[in-house]
Amino acid sequence: MYSSGELCVLVFLTCVTLAVTQEGDRLSSSVRSLINTIRSNIDNLEKELETEGLICTDNDHVKPPDNTVNGAVYTRWGRTTCSENGTELVYNGFTTSSYYTHGGGAPNFLCLPMEPVWADFDDSTSGIGGFLHGTEYEDGSRASRLFGENFENQNVPCAVCQSMRHKNVLMIPGRTSCFGTWLKEYTGYLMAGHYKFDASHEFICVDAKPEAVKGHVANTNGALLYFVEIRCDSLTCPPYVNGREVPCVVCTN
Repeated sequence: MYSSGELCVLVFLTCVTLAVTQEGDRLSSSVRSLINTIRSNIDNLEKELETEGLICTDNDHVKPPDNTVNGAVYTRWGRTTCSENGTELVYNGFTTSSYYTHGGGAPNFLCLPMEPVWADFDDSTSGIGGFLHGTEYEDGSRASRLFGENFENQNVPCAVCQSMRHKNVLMIPGRTSCFGTWLKEYTGYLMAGHYKFDASHEFICVDAKPEAVKGHVANTNGALLYFVEIRCDSLTCPPYVNGREVPCVVCTN
C-alpha cells in the first residue's frame, strides 16, 4: 500500500509526462517506459484502495472510518452505578424474577428500569400468567461477613452498563480476576435461589460491595438470593473446597 505522499508523487510525475506528450515533444524509450511503469503503479494502487473501501467506485460512496465501538452490555447486579473503566450507565433499576415458591414462571433475573414507560394495560389482576417480583438479599449472617453489612430482606438494585472500549463480556465463576488481557469490570459473589425452594433461579454475579433499594427493608419475600457454595462430590476438590462461597468476576475485552 502506497502512502498519500507517494500517491501524490506518482500523480505529479504522470501529469508532467502527459503535458510533455501533448506539446508534441519526442520522448525517449526510457521515458515512455517510465510512464508505463507509473501508470501500472497507479492502477495497482487504485485496486488496493478499492479493496480497502477507501475510494469510490461507480456509484459507491467513500466509507468513513469507524471510530465507534459497539461496546459490550452487561448487568451489574446489586449496584446502581457502573465501574469507572470507560463504562457508561444505560439505566439502573430493580432486580426482579419469579416468586421463590412458584414452580412455574421464568428462572432468569431481569433488571426492571426505575422509570417505566407503559403500553396498553389492564390493571385488574387475572391470577394467571407470569409475575415479576422484587428480589431480596437473604442469608444475613454470611452477608455481614462477606459483604461487610447485613442486607437481609433488603431489595436488590441493578445497573445496566455498556463498555465504551470493549465488545465482549464474560462472567467467570470461581475467580476474582480476569484471564489474559481481559479487563475486570467488577467482582462479587455467585448467588442464586435456595436449592429447596420451588422456584429455580439462574446464577448471577452480585457485586462484592452491594447497595440496597432505598426505603424498602420489609420482609415481603419475592425472589430470594442466597450465596452459592462448593459441594465436593462430583466436583474436583482440590482445587475447589467444600463449603466455600463461590466468588465471581465480570470481564470485558
